[in-house]
Amino acid sequence: MMRGKKISGAKVRLAVDILGLPHGIHASTADFTDRDGAIELAAINSGKYESVETVFAGSAYSGESFAKAIKGLVDAKVEIARRNEARMFIVLPKRWIVERSFGWADNCWRLWKVCERRLSTFCQMFVLSFISVLLRRY
Repeated sequence: MMRGKKISGAKVRLAVDILGLPHGIHASTADFTDRDGAIELAAINSGKYESVETVFAGSAYSGESFAKAIKGLVDAKVEIARRNEARMFIVLPKRWIVERSFGWADNCWRLWKVCERRLSTFCQMFVLSFISVLLRRY
């Protein structure tokens, strides 16, 4: 599942497995589109995603060009997890996976706002926050 989150001037994209654990983190400035950032994330980490068959993504990633780019990089089909049309709150099984991962990362006090001077440092803080999640869990 891929999803982006804007945090005061920077955008973070996560590629997580079905348990919500990250397999790829990409941070960029806020002027990068979600699709371009996700394609760059897939290009950087394409060797990691050999066993991936389906990529679930939010509605910001819809479009034939994005699906073709992911198919070329990762060799996986893209499935868009759409919102509910009834405008009622219903938990959709695929949409909450990445949101839960962002919630876990928000427990780290250095990630509530981008205080780092470099995006690479911000990515490392994201990695450290998920290491602490794993250490508490296992």
